Amino acid sequence: MQNWDAEQDEWGIMYFANTDGVLIFDGIRWELITLPGTAYCFSVASDKHGRVYIGGSGELGYIMKDASGNYTYHSLLPSLPKEIQNMLGEIWDTEVLGSTLFFSDMQHCYVYDLAKGKIKILDEQSLWPIHLADSIYALKNGGMYVYKQDAFRPMNLLTDTKILLVSEYGENGYMLLDDKKQLWTLEGNASIKKPKLFSEAVNTALKDIPVKRFRPLPGGRIAVVSNHQILIFSIHGELLSRIGGNVLDESTLSDELFLEDINRNLWFATNEFIGMVITSSPLSYYDKHNNLRGSVFTLGQYHGQQYAGTNLGLYRLKDKDTFEFLPNTGTVWEMYSFNDRLYLACDSGVSEIDNKNYPRVIIRDNGVLSLCSVSHRKDRLIMGTYGNGIWLLSEKDGAWSKRRIKGFNEETRYIQEDDHGNFWIAHYGKGIWKLRLNDALDAVIEKKFYTSAQGLPSDMHNRIYKLNDKTIIATTGNGIYTYNSSTNRFNPDPRFSKALQGYLISAIAESQEGYIYFRGRSINKNEEMAGMLIKGKDGIYDALITPFNKISWAETDPRLITTNDGVWIGSNNKLIVYNHKQETYFHKPLRSIIKKITTIDSVIYTNKNINDSIYITTTIPFSQNSLRFDFDIVHFEDAEKNEFQYKLVGFDKTWSDWTTAREAHFTNLPEGNYTFMVRARNSYKVESKPSSFSFYITPPVYRTLWAYGIYLVLLGLIVYGIILQRTKQVNRQKELLEREVTEKTKELLAMNEEIMAQNEEISNINEEVNRQNIEIESQSKILRQSNYTKDKLFSIISHDLRGPIFQFREVFSMIESGYISESEFQNKLIPEMKERINYVATLTDNLLHWAKDQMEGIQVKPSSFNLQDIVDENINLLCAQALRKSIQLNSHLQNTLYAYADKDMIKLVLRNLLSNAVKFTPENGSIEVKIRTENNYVYISVKDSGVGLSQEEIDKILGKEYFTKYGTAGEKGSGLGLMLCREFVEKNGGTLLIESKRGEGSIFTFNVKNADASLK
Repeated sequence: MQNWDAEQDEWGIMYFANTDGVLIFDGIRWELITLPGTAYCFSVASDKHGRVYIGGSGELGYIMKDASGNYTYHSLLPSLPKEIQNMLGEIWDTEVLGSTLFFSDMQHCYVYDLAKGKIKILDEQSLWPIHLADSIYALKNGGMYVYKQDAFRPMNLLTDTKILLVSEYGENGYMLLDDKKQLWTLEGNASIKKPKLFSEAVNTALKDIPVKRFRPLPGGRIAVVSNHQILIFSIHGELLSRIGGNVLDESTLSDELFLEDINRNLWFATNEFIGMVITSSPLSYYDKHNNLRGSVFTLGQYHGQQYAGTNLGLYRLKDKDTFEFLPNTGTVWEMYSFNDRLYLACDSGVSEIDNKNYPRVIIRDNGVLSLCSVSHRKDRLIMGTYGNGIWLLSEKDGAWSKRRIKGFNEETRYIQEDDHGNFWIAHYGKGIWKLRLNDALDAVIEKKFYTSAQGLPSDMHNRIYKLNDKTIIATTGNGIYTYNSSTNRFNPDPRFSKALQGYLISAIAESQEGYIYFRGRSINKNEEMAGMLIKGKDGIYDALITPFNKISWAETDPRLITTNDGVWIGSNNKLIVYNHKQETYFHKPLRSIIKKITTIDSVIYTNKNINDSIYITTTIPFSQNSLRFDFDIVHFEDAEKNEFQYKLVGFDKTWSDWTTAREAHFTNLPEGNYTFMVRARNSYKVESKPSSFSFYITPPVYRTLWAYGIYLVLLGLIVYGIILQRTKQVNRQKELLEREVTEKTKELLAMNEEIMAQNEEISNINEEVNRQNIEIESQSKILRQSNYTKDKLFSIISHDLRGPIFQFREVFSMIESGYISESEFQNKLIPEMKERINYVATLTDNLLHWAKDQMEGIQVKPSSFNLQDIVDENINLLCAQALRKSIQLNSHLQNTLYAYADKDMIKLVLRNLLSNAVKFTPENGSIEVKIRTENNYVYISVKDSGVGLSQEEIDKILGKEYFTKYGTAGEKGSGLGLMLCREFVEKNGGTLLIESKRGEGSIFTFNVKNADASLK
């Protein structure tokens, strides 16, 4: 299969002249249109009305979409005179200028005025028309001709050389190639200007290249087709790119097909396939096809050479499209430029690239991950390892030695030295260290560790880098942070917050121009991404992300290195090259196309013309209310990644999700007005403006205005008939009903009296039932409270009494078995058991009082009593406990005061408060009891210097929640004492108050009535 020519129409659709017919490509689908008699197709040309003219073997015509949206071929042969039909050979060239069609075979050139239907034959052999700007040209015998005044006339451009090829140049000019491989440019009116040399450097570069075709590209670049390769040169003659054996596989390039489309893509053909080169993309790639193998871990530059370190070893870029493998390195983790040398951190140690560009091992070690220079020392390097800390490398007389730096043993992948001689080391999963070394550089004398507690957003995903201005920065899980020495914390760097807030930044690299390139991941969308940071006049960076959106990233630890033109980015087994100097067109407006709209059995719209962008509202009958919309966008760069979003206004409230589907279906749409809207976006995430199609679905016949009118008339007749019939029936039944009503009225009066008597009896019964229900509910509430009290009581007894009792049983068993001697029992266990017995006794006393209170079996028996007596009694009772913890237990009474309350209850309250104070006061603490009078009340306070209570714990006590904890000497509490205290104080008309703070002790105060005031 061979391809001869290519053309792009106004929509952007590509057409290829092929041995099998015409190939049509819309970016996704290919379609073949065959010519009559399966004739070969040699040439194609399009006009502005949607026609694509075809020249073939003895065939001339055009293809165009029919009413169904399908391409059909229309032959022009019947419209040609018989003598021309008979002489027509293989039409190798076809061009269209306005309404004039130029086509040529080997013997003649034909000029066909399509509007007038007239044709002119030019008796010129091998004269091939060329459409440039707004004229038709031709090359013949080394000269260039322009068609005017019904003939091709010589232009006399070059006198000393022959013109071999011509191409468009700029908007109104063209470029010539002569037989000396020189490129000439001519802009504007050729009759008043002469060609001038394009570039001596490019002409020199083309001397030894067999040029089949060429195309000038934006930015002064030139694309050249040779036998087995496509070469792209800069205006300075530098070879920028070569598309050769890695892509073409020794295929021969066609010297006929070489087209630049509206998106600046280059189309070419070989004997085997059709290809496209995206010359306007700032991105290019290296992978196994360029002999770059393995996962890329690091990148480096040295003496104009570019290197890639992978898990398989070191690779060097040999020419523009091929890497060379350099053996004897193993996995290369990092490359470090220092002292006019390139050093490699490898699995097997450290290697050096010398002037011969081959690696030389200088230090052998396992798992070397990173390298860092030492300020003002050209003979020292710091080496970071996987699990063996950091090492000092020293050079003497060309030989290197290593010595371990003591005091740091963590994995070291990222290390930088700041201006103060500190070394910063980042760890993926722990945080960041700042190290200070001694003068000998063999020991850490100061070490500080930074995590989220010191300002970092997380302990994870932190890396250390140094910018051109020597600033140390940390890339984190949420943007870029800098170290503040005055606060000894990390803070978000305000220069980058606008651009990178919400991004996990995994790698950065700064170019000499000050551009900062980065790799990372969006936290919200969880998408891998990259970009370039550009510094504004205010010092704040903005992010350029669009050029990088089309990259499919691998989830690997990325490395970046800047170049003169941009940046290299490693991504698993691929190397991505970004050239920020490349002129791009990804922001060029896109145009989405509604290609076809079909109903169940017919096509209601198909785009035939570029001017169909404004659609007229179409009326669709209700019987065809299921529609299919086919749409597309002509953008050939990563066309399979083009995405679409649509909305049917009048039916959908929101846009659909972005998908690669190129069709939408709507079934059983109700009548009404609708507008279908579709928009597209390319792999750069650049969106098109919406295209729309408005239509109206008519209501079904049975919901038209005429139908509703008929329904209304019929309904009126039916209602009238029903009313007339019902009136007669009502009159007949009226007489019967009147008689029945009279009889029934008598019966109803009698029944009404009986019912009233029954209602009165039912009312009495309901009142009795309600009274019993209230009584049952009251008893049920008492029973639930009783069960709750019993459950709580049993839970406390089983938990707090079981332990001490079981302990006594075990001790007695051990005495019986002889495991414990009598002296041990008396001297060691009896004091402890005595304390346990006291605890059980106190607990039992509290339990009995509490249980009696809960079951409403305790009554308050107020009397007048001396408060001093119960204070002294309780202090004497607890002084032994206080003495064991060296606690001072004191009371401060103003005078002899009498209280009017239940003496036993107040005694229990005071004993519990003093017991708690002893329990929660540490050794050598103090407890004091104070009594004061105020407003006919006596206030008793127990103040301690204990551990104190939090506000939450105070709220639990006063909120009647069960609460307990251990004392300062491990004393166990039941949580019942303070509950009793609060309840007994309230039963005696008082209030329990708590003042406390953590670590500052507590004051428990309760009040009861003053006896003197009560007597009054």
